[in-house]
Amino acid sequence: MSSTLTADQHKLMGNEHFKLKAFDEAIAEYSTAIVKDPKVAAYYSNRANCYLKLEKYTMVVSDCERVVELEPKSVKGYYFMGKANLELSQPSEAYAMLKKAYEFALEQRSSFTKDIVLLISEAKKQKWLEEERRRIAQVSETYRYLAGLIEGDFQRQVDALDTTSEGYQESLSDFKVDRAMRLEQLETMMQRAGAPHEYAKPYLSHKDSLSNGTGPQSSPNPNAATTTPREVPDYMLDKITFEFMHDPVISTKSGISYERATLLEHFSHGRMFDPVAQVPLTERDIIPNRALKEACEDFISKNGWAVDY
Repeated sequence: MSSTLTADQHKLMGNEHFKLKAFDEAIAEYSTAIVKDPKVAAYYSNRANCYLKLEKYTMVVSDCERVVELEPKSVKGYYFMGKANLELSQPSEAYAMLKKAYEFALEQRSSFTKDIVLLISEAKKQKWLEEERRRIAQVSETYRYLAGLIEGDFQRQVDALDTTSEGYQESLSDFKVDRAMRLEQLETMMQRAGAPHEYAKPYLSHKDSLSNGTGPQSSPNPNAATTTPREVPDYMLDKITFEFMHDPVISTKSGISYERATLLEHFSHGRMFDPVAQVPLTERDIIPNRALKEACEDFISKNGWAVDY
């Protein structure tokens, strides 16, 4: 029997179930609302949030694609989709979605802004690790190829020998020594090239290194403390939270830079002054620090660990 309730009434019932963490029941209500009115983005975004809680990430992406189709500037649509992409180990896609979410969140003064910044940072770190794993895999493939060339060259030399000649055994021994030396040199070179970045080791598992049996044998401890202290330049850290900055802005009153989302939160509490310089400051008195943003982007692309600094 068809429900006599309106789509919005089903949404409200879904909200009540969501508050009680009855996510399956909430999904059922939001789904009914969608059937009754399939052109309301909020029904899909609410259901996507339930799928997030249930870790059904492909369903989240599907619903959010519909959300942004209906509402191109939906903060929730891009934010939830970014979170799901991150859980699906798709950091590049997540980063693209979260950048859009951040842009629209600023425009709409959304309460999600700070959360989005944190996720953007995580997406950047995962992108860095993804590139590190890809580089290690490429080195492993190169090792196998070059080792194969050395073995092939050795076999051709052996095949060309006259097995009946007086110097056969001596020549064969020389070729074996030469092969062993070339393989050892290759292995040393590939171990250096394929070793995880010093700061990537704590994030990578043993299988991500070349010591997985498919390449030259090395034994870096992925959980070992780094030998060089990890440092982020002070000017890249927010002066309020002391965290790495994603979208720095500069105060025209003091010349001090802050993370935009952090400073906006500071203003939202009625604190209309520069946190460090203690001079009057409003949102009209801040401008993007593009040079610093470029420097931060470049630094994080090479040092993904800075996200956890």
